[in-house]
Amino acid sequence: MSLDPENLAKADPVAKVVLAKRASRFLNSDNQAEDELATVENIARALAQDICLEVRETLAFELRFCESLPYDLAARIATDVESVSGPFIEVTKAITDDQWAALVPHLEEHAQMRLAKRADLGEHTAFAIANSSPKSPAGMMIKNVSIRLSERVCGRTMDRFGEEADMMEALSRREDLPLRVVERIVDMVSGECRKLLMEKYPVAFEVADKVAQTSADEVLWGKIAKAGPAQVHGYVLDLKREGRLNEALVIKMAGRGSFQFLGSALAIEAGITLGDVRRVIETGDLRRMLQLVHRAGFSKDAAMKIMRILKKNELRFARSEGASMH
Repeated sequence: MSLDPENLAKADPVAKVVLAKRASRFLNSDNQAEDELATVENIARALAQDICLEVRETLAFELRFCESLPYDLAARIATDVESVSGPFIEVTKAITDDQWAALVPHLEEHAQMRLAKRADLGEHTAFAIANSSPKSPAGMMIKNVSIRLSERVCGRTMDRFGEEADMMEALSRREDLPLRVVERIVDMVSGECRKLLMEKYPVAFEVADKVAQTSADEVLWGKIAKAGPAQVHGYVLDLKREGRLNEALVIKMAGRGSFQFLGSALAIEAGITLGDVRRVIETGDLRRMLQLVHRAGFSKDAAMKIMRILKKNELRFARSEGASMH
């Protein structure tokens, strides 16, 4: 193939369509003569910029299955009008994941839509779409069940489209969401979608609940650690009213050193005064202490844990006649 690329502009459109097919066959073939390859690639570059739409469409269509193309040629085709770029973008393997990622911001929306539907969409490309594409291509990618969306891609999607209910609900319907994404998206979707998430990701919700509870406990400890006895008692009363006072929380706060929290909880749950609780503790009588814990409604296991905490902090109790964990 010896046609000088500089003369192509003057050639007849029909002849250039024929030339586009010949150049494509050469670039698609396994028997490429090294001395001709550079010339044919330059011809293809010139045809890719031809003023005649049919020429560019023919070249792009014929090259769509060519796995090895100069990047500048492939990028030129991908950034052309839809009738040229569309069929090429949907199937070409001549552009790598990293190259697509760099190209995404320069693609028209129609091109991003075609790219987002690909079954082999790479992680870098997916992130580029999540990071810079309009809502429609990003939504198309979310609905693409042929690919796996990484935590990074999901996270960026939620950053940009978290206020778009339809986007978040489409994301929540996926079967491959990472744990942290499930934990985050649960508050962004409707009750129906949340129910579906709980059915699909039961372990994730179990972990999410634990994470949320740990965070709440840390906030509470931050308040208690700086509070006086009256304030701590007020916090415990609030927890009781809100239905959040339980033996696990009491043991956790006592374990961190807040015996005022423990005393208030025992008093409130047992229906006695703080003074009564203090006197029981000061007696060092194991039987009376166990009776108090039992009266407060704590389990045998919780009672044992409380006693271990008190003992660890040098608050010792002597076993008197009739003392029992039952």
